[in-house]
Amino acid sequence: MKDEPCNGKGRYDRVESLGKGRSGQTYLARATASNFSPELVVIKQIYQPQEPLEALIQRLRAVGKHPQLPALVVGWQTSEGQFLAFEYISYPRLTQTEPPPWSPGQVKLWLLSLLRVLEHLHSFRLIHGDIRPANIRQDSVHRPSILVDLRITQRLAKQKVALSVSGGDAAYGAPEQALGKLTYASDLYSLGLVAIHLMTGLSPFDLYSVADNRWIWLDLIAEPLPKNLDTVLQKLLERSLENRYTSAAQAIRDLKKTSVLSLLDKARTLLPSPASLSIPLQSLTPKTFSPSSAPSALPASSALSVHWQPLYQFTTNSIATALTLQGKKLAVGTNTGDVFVCDLAIDDELYALGSGRDRIHALAFHPQHPSLYSASSDGTVTLWDLLSGQRGPALRQPQPTDLAIAPPYLIVSDGTGHITLWDLETLTQRHCFNQHQDWVAGIATNGHRLASISRDRTLRLWSLEELRLLETIPIRQCSALALHPGGHHVIIGNDQGQVDVWHGDNPTALDRLCTLEDGVTALALSPDARLLAVGTDGNLLRVYRGSSGQCVSELTQGWGVVAIAFDGYTLVSSSQDETITVWQRQP
Repeated sequence: MKDEPCNGKGRYDRVESLGKGRSGQTYLARATASNFSPELVVIKQIYQPQEPLEALIQRLRAVGKHPQLPALVVGWQTSEGQFLAFEYISYPRLTQTEPPPWSPGQVKLWLLSLLRVLEHLHSFRLIHGDIRPANIRQDSVHRPSILVDLRITQRLAKQKVALSVSGGDAAYGAPEQALGKLTYASDLYSLGLVAIHLMTGLSPFDLYSVADNRWIWLDLIAEPLPKNLDTVLQKLLERSLENRYTSAAQAIRDLKKTSVLSLLDKARTLLPSPASLSIPLQSLTPKTFSPSSAPSALPASSALSVHWQPLYQFTTNSIATALTLQGKKLAVGTNTGDVFVCDLAIDDELYALGSGRDRIHALAFHPQHPSLYSASSDGTVTLWDLLSGQRGPALRQPQPTDLAIAPPYLIVSDGTGHITLWDLETLTQRHCFNQHQDWVAGIATNGHRLASISRDRTLRLWSLEELRLLETIPIRQCSALALHPGGHHVIIGNDQGQVDVWHGDNPTALDRLCTLEDGVTALALSPDARLLAVGTDGNLLRVYRGSSGQCVSELTQGWGVVAIAFDGYTLVSSSQDETITVWQRQP
C-alpha cells in the first residue's frame, strides 16, 4: 500500500511494514522521485532517540562500511522520532539461494564469514538480536552472506550489561532472550542455530531433546565434522552464558584452528633446549662458499656456538611436505593436500587456507602482495589470497614438483622434465625450458639465474634474463638443492649423505662440504649465505657455516627431516613423524 510521506520533504513513500515494536518500527519505502537513489530503502523509525542524530548517523555509516551489512543512505529527525534509511537488500534468503543440508565444509566457511560480521558489529556495541535465516541474504553461493534488519535502537553499555529487550524469533533466540535479556553471546547462540539448521535442514526446535535435555543435531548428521567445527558449534550452543563464547573473536580463533595444535596456544608443546656443539662462529662472508678453506677448530675454551632455542613443536596429523617463510609468516603444505598459514610475529594460530586431495610439493609467497602459491600433485598451482583466505586462480601444469619466484616470473618445475615460466601478475605462460629428460626434483633462483636438478642425473644452470641454458653438469641422484645469492655456487645433497658445492666458474670441479651418515633430504641456505641448514632421513638437523663448511649447530629433530624453511634467524623443520619444529637463533 501507499502511505503518506515518511519525512517532511516527502522523499519516500511507505510500501510495506516489516515489523513493529515498543521502541520503533521498520518498513520498506520507495523514493518519490526518479533522481533519488536507491529507489527502495528500509526505514527504521526510532520513537524515543537515545543519542543525537548526527552521532547516530556517523556511527551507523561506519558500521555500514562492512560489505556484509546494509549501508546507511540518509537520516533525519521529526517530532515523531528519528528516521534512518538503509539500502534495501533484495537478494533471496540464505536457504533459498542454496537449500540445506549443507556440507560441514560449506558451513565452516559460512560461519567464519558471519562471525567476522558480528565481530565488526559488536565492536560498535551493537547487538543484532534477531539472527535467523530470513535475515541473512545471499545472491549467489559464491558470494558472502549479508546480515540485514539490524537492531539499532539500543547500544550495549561499556560495562557490557545485558540489554532489556523483547521480540526476536523464538526458534533462533538464545535462552536469555526469552527472559528479555540480550548480550553479544546471544547473537553467537543464534548464529550457531542457523549453522546447524543449514547442516540438517531442520528447525532448531527439532534439534533439541527436551526429554534428554541435550542437543541431538550431531545424531542427525551423516558426515563426520572437523574437530574444530564440532568444538565451535558446541560452544556457540551452550545454553549457559558462563560456558558460551563471549565474543565472536574467540569463536573465530577456534574455528581457524585445524586438527593441529595451536602454534601459540596454551596447549602447545614447549621443547627442552637442545645441546649445541661448541664450535667457533667467526665473521662470515656471502662472497665465498669454499669448504676447502676451512680452518681448524679453535680451542674449546674460546669457542662460541650458533645456539637455537626450540620454541614450539606441533603436529598437522599429516606430514608437512612443504614449508616457506616470509618474514615471520609461515606457510605449511602437507602430503594430504592441506595448506596452513600462521604469523609468528603476532602470536596467531595455525589456520587452514584450504584442503586438497594430493600432496603439496612446494609453496612460495608473492614478494609484493599478500598471496601464496601452492603446487600440488593434482596438477595445479593455486594462488591463495592471504587477506580473505580465499582460493584464487589455479594454473594447470602436469605433476608440479617445485616453485620459485623471480619477478616477473613464477617458475614451476614438473614431473615431465619441463620448467615453465609464468607471468607473475597475469599468470600467463611466458617461456618453457624443456631440456631435462625426466622428473625435475628441485629448482632454486637468485632472480637472475636458475638452478635445477633432475632424475636424469643432471644439474642445469639457466639464465632467466637470456632465457637459455648455461651449463649441464652430470651428478648423482639428488633431491635437495640450494643456490648461493650470487648465482655462482650451487649446493646439492644426495641420498648417500654427501653435500657438494659446484662453482659456476669451474663447473667440472666440486667441493665436498660434508658427508653424513644419513641421506640428505632438504637444504636451506640463509639469504646472506652465511649458514646452511641440512636435513637428513635420520633424526639430526645440522647447520653449517657457509664460508668454511664447519658445523656450528646440531639439533635433535623428529625422525626423517622432510622440509626446511630458513631465513638465518628462524629455522622451521618438518619430519616424517608428522611434527613441525620452530627454532629461533639466540644471540
